[in-house]
Amino acid sequence: MNFINCLEECIKNKTLISEFNRLTDFKLGIDSRSPIEIVIDDATGYDEQKEYMRKFIDFVYMHIWLPLVASQPANTLDTNHAGD
Repeated sequence: MNFINCLEECIKNKTLISEFNRLTDFKLGIDSRSPIEIVIDDATGYDEQKEYMRKFIDFVYMHIWLPLVASQPANTLDTNHAGD
């Protein structure tokens, strides 16, 4: 398993996403913008979900991947992020 595999599994986990949102007050996967906010964001190119996803990736890396790597024997995980 490499970090990308770990991240893919975490993204599939609805409970983890829900808890991430609860802990951070983010709304990953939830679009609660008003119609005017949507128009403004579209016009300016802003995408809050990209920001939330960046934070989720950091969260997974720090709180799931690093502890997982630390708990495994050295040769059982691929510590290259892309799995090269």
